[in-house]
Amino acid sequence: MGNLSNPPLDPPRLPGIGRIIVVGIGSLVMVALAIAVSLFELHHDREVQHQYENTMALARLAFDAESLASRMHALQELGVQAGAGATAAALRKAVLSLDIDRAEWEQRVKDAMGRDVPAEAKSQLAQLQSTIHAMRAALGLPAGGEAAAPEAAGAPGAGASAESDRAYLAAVEAAQAALLASMHASAERGVIAGYTVSEIAATAVVLASLLALVLGAVVAALVNRAQHENRATIGVMGELLRTDPLTGISNRRSLDENLPVEMARAKRTAAPLTVAMLDLDFFKRYNSRRGHAGGDSLLRIAAQAWRKQLRPTDTLVRYGGEEFTLVLPSCHAEQACQLIDRLRPVVPDNQTFSAGVATWDFQESGESLLRRADQALLQAKKLGRNRTIVSGREEQISLPLSSG
Repeated sequence: MGNLSNPPLDPPRLPGIGRIIVVGIGSLVMVALAIAVSLFELHHDREVQHQYENTMALARLAFDAESLASRMHALQELGVQAGAGATAAALRKAVLSLDIDRAEWEQRVKDAMGRDVPAEAKSQLAQLQSTIHAMRAALGLPAGGEAAAPEAAGAPGAGASAESDRAYLAAVEAAQAALLASMHASAERGVIAGYTVSEIAATAVVLASLLALVLGAVVAALVNRAQHENRATIGVMGELLRTDPLTGISNRRSLDENLPVEMARAKRTAAPLTVAMLDLDFFKRYNSRRGHAGGDSLLRIAAQAWRKQLRPTDTLVRYGGEEFTLVLPSCHAEQACQLIDRLRPVVPDNQTFSAGVATWDFQESGESLLRRADQALLQAKKLGRNRTIVSGREEQISLPLSSG
């Protein structure tokens, strides 16, 4: 007698989960890299803005220094021409007023030296301070930090003209050099191999983002493939659960799923639906004589031979042991009996079987329909086996037999 138990099956698993995790982590790393580069670029932009502000401050210092030098030079020339008297006294007051502007400028230079200013620009500022001091001395002002009293500062002499001219030119050159040094340092600060940090960072963000998108697409493809393989695995397992492992035909689980579907289709189309129960005669005796291997071989060969005789829409089920069930859509009882007669000659070793047939009345349940077919099968066995009995609301009738 055949074994009804299905072979143990491993639970379905998601294929390629390791690859999905690795690629997913890579995608997250690329996203994190793009964010980090963006933050770095933002920080660099702030530094560039700060450097720009410093450059503008140095530019104002250089322009103011050049203006101071120009005013000092003009006052020196006026002092030479004015000589003594009231005009000279007024000129000394103008020089002292200019010295106050110079003191404010000195304080601004001191503040600039404390900022993040390039070393070359600081050096040019120091030289600019020296030239301003030289011009201040040429105007006859004391070397101390405080401005002299009006009466202490005499009009500059004509002998200081040449020295004042040289100091003025040196101040102008130092102012221009300080400005150029600051601008040059600011321009080169954010340049690497001919590209600005902003350009490099933007390129890195774009590349990291593209790679993250590619890796994300790979993750999506791997997940889709894994889901497809998983669905295929589940489908195969479902098919195995609905298949009898010995004979390769449908099992009792498949019948429980398929019969309600066929009943609904029959009711919708108003087509007849017939089921038949088949049971091999004296199978235990055959099994004892041929052994379990022989009995299994008989069940397997009979099931495969019967399936070849059926229509594509018919279903052959191993109901249990040596008992089989036929589900025959669009088939009346008489047509079912004719079909069963075609099944008898293909059973090996002249083995016979009994059959019970029942046609659905469009009202009873599937269990009731199978029960009527089974009762008809029992009636066939009681009447001597190797025959087909039809069950109906009327009295059961015995159809002509066909020799096995």
